Amino acid sequence: MERRLAAEPWYVDRLSIVGSRLTVEGWSMPVPGAGEPADGWFTVNGRRFDAIRYPLPRADVGDVFWMREAAAMCGFEATIGEFAQPYPGGVLEIRRVVPDTPALERGRDSWFKPDPALHADLPDEGRRFRVIGDRDADGFLVSGATDYHRIDRAMQAVAGRRLADFDRVLDWGVGCGRIARHFPAVRAQALTGCDIDADNVAWCAAHLPGRFAHCEMAPPLPFPDASFDAIYGISVFTHLQEPMQSRWLAELARVAARGALIAVTIHGRTAIDFSRLPPAEHRRLVDEVRRRGIVFNGANAQLDGHADHRGEYVNVLHDADYVRNVWSRWFDVLHILPGYILHHDLVMMRRR
Repeated sequence: MERRLAAEPWYVDRLSIVGSRLTVEGWSMPVPGAGEPADGWFTVNGRRFDAIRYPLPRADVGDVFWMREAAAMCGFEATIGEFAQPYPGGVLEIRRVVPDTPALERGRDSWFKPDPALHADLPDEGRRFRVIGDRDADGFLVSGATDYHRIDRAMQAVAGRRLADFDRVLDWGVGCGRIARHFPAVRAQALTGCDIDADNVAWCAAHLPGRFAHCEMAPPLPFPDASFDAIYGISVFTHLQEPMQSRWLAELARVAARGALIAVTIHGRTAIDFSRLPPAEHRRLVDEVRRRGIVFNGANAQLDGHADHRGEYVNVLHDADYVRNVWSRWFDVLHILPGYILHHDLVMMRRR
């Protein structure tokens, strides 16, 4: 049993706005021994809730995170009676207050829901499923907005610049624009997206501002050397075995300008903790990933029939020390932020 997990995961299960009343429900690992902060355990758009019930029983979460002390008492419900403007700047922010979160990782403590009125034009559920493994439209919007703003905050923490402040940004693995749609439209000329799913790329080109290009499962990308100042790729390296991984690391280094920032995700210990494994199998897998560095974790059929991946699109797990040691051949590995993108760890790198 662990007192705390490296990422201390949390989740907003439901957000309801009825008239001017806001209700938020979810779960968040309780902070051992900490007293309630002055503004409460959760805030919305920087404002204190009128009422917060926390912690509440969540046996379902306790079943998943059996290794974490008090995980079964992590539910919360928060309400505000008068909440007239929920989407300032087009997005609503729910923040949990964990005082000792390192400054670099504070983006992980916020969830974001975009104004649905600004996102009426969505890809169909088949396209969404190929990207996120879920057909729910609200989940597509919330996860995309949350991932975008968390990456944005990681960029600010590392470089002092917002993602849209970079002049040449690559969304590597853009899919049907789950994250790209949240890039500010006024800066669309800075954004390029690419993906192996030609149909999803075509949807982005027809419906979203920015530039979008189809690419193959294997390098090269259709871009000149040193084309980008910032690159992000969510859930791409999570699907590449080591030989293909190495080819793509070299290719990202080719298209990244000197000093460019790269933010990509891996499945590491946090993903294993989310995997609902019984204790013996959990321990075995943690040990195997630690020993081997990168581990094949099963086939993935989400893109079957939509992209020629030649069996290369699979599921893999990474060890953080392996990433630091091996990926440093191409980049300076600056930080690995556990559980920063839900069950993904975020790797922040700089092109030398």
